[in-house]
Amino acid sequence: MKNFLTSFSLIILISFTAIIKTSSKKIEEQTFVLNENLILLTEKYELSLLEHTYLSNPSRLISIIKENKSEEYIHLDSIDFKTENKKNERK
Repeated sequence: MKNFLTSFSLIILISFTAIIKTSSKKIEEQTFVLNENLILLTEKYELSLLEHTYLSNPSRLISIIKENKSEEYIHLDSIDFKTENKKNERK
């Protein structure tokens, strides 16, 4: 009778361990998917924020670019584009 109770308890403990392991693996997968979605949404938000900043106030964007000296930016005026278009039309 002792052997039966011991083996029965062991089987129950192994079953509970398997169930807990499976459920924790599912939770871990869901967490991973949510983190990936969060990263994608964050990137989209930053891009939308930049676009909104540019469209709402271009002079503010120019000042931000001037403050960020890590890359070299060239500011072009719309007059430059008009001159370039006129040159292309003459050819």
